[in-house]
Amino acid sequence: MALANYVDLQASALDFMTRAGQTGKAADWVTLGEAKLNRELSPLETDAALVGVAASASIALTGLSIAKVISLWISPVGGGDEVQVQMQSPGTLAELQTAGPPRQWCMDGQSAIRFERPCDQAYNFRFHYAARLNLAVTATNWLLTENPDVYLAATLMWGAGYNEDWSNGAAWKTVLDEAIPSIRSGIAQARRGMLRVDPALSAVGRWRRSYNDLVNGSF
Repeated sequence: MALANYVDLQASALDFMTRAGQTGKAADWVTLGEAKLNRELSPLETDAALVGVAASASIALTGLSIAKVISLWISPVGGGDEVQVQMQSPGTLAELQTAGPPRQWCMDGQSAIRFERPCDQAYNFRFHYAARLNLAVTATNWLLTENPDVYLAATLMWGAGYNEDWSNGAAWKTVLDEAIPSIRSGIAQARRGMLRVDPALSAVGRWRRSYNDLVNGSF
């Protein structure tokens, strides 16, 4: 059976447990397994492509499970280096009526980004954040794609506990505990790689010119 998404994982767990009558419980097993995985593994930094539309001062963060907000970048309509949009706390964000390219933003709860002004046209944004494992929201994620065995083991460990199948629960916990150190190592290597190539670092020398172009209307 494929393990590409949240639905697949629940079905596979029930198949392994031969517990077709417990369909409604598999989601709980996944949630409990993810609680352990989120404790054991550092949230992985990633990017989401967002689009701001004309006359709107917000973008919904649909399908993202955010552990930490890091930065937001806007791409010039005519091409060129992306520019970092300055993050503000919700209480200090300006509220302008004149449409234009956003220069400031804040989080609106955990469900949206809010700008200080409405966009005057469509803009492409790159939202950089650390992602929490939460298949109920995202449907799939990097860990399920790259390590489906680990996700399944975390789920089955709790499925076995629910059914008081302690020996199988211990076996799945062993699989999980043996795999986690190598995944941690992979996350550390990925983080070092991002520090080498992140445009936020490589474009430092160009940032002031690009932002001044944005402010002066030549964006």
